[in-house]
Amino acid sequence: MGWQGAVLILIPTVNTKAEPSEMFEWELRVQAFQNSVMPAMCNRVGAEDEMHFSGESIVVDAHGNVLTKADDTEQIVYVDADLSTVKKIRASKPYTQLRRREFSTVT
Repeated sequence: MGWQGAVLILIPTVNTKAEPSEMFEWELRVQAFQNSVMPAMCNRVGAEDEMHFSGESIVVDAHGNVLTKADDTEQIVYVDADLSTVKKIRASKPYTQLRRREFSTVT
């Protein structure tokens, strides 16, 4: 993710109302903070057969703060995100650059 140079990560998903939406939000927030990236998760809304999709698309900054979060209705969400802040955040956390690539299966 961030160690490969990604700044913004777009995540299309189909989370349902039967799943814990709080878990998805916290997962994004923690990964954003740990990897100094901005994830944007776009989720489906409405129903198909027995599945009811939760919506709640969300954008999180590289500090792990929620920039915007939609509700469970169909909508377009806009966010003013300064992607240049990601480099500043990464520079303030030098430990993220200490990864030992020789022990990684991902290059």
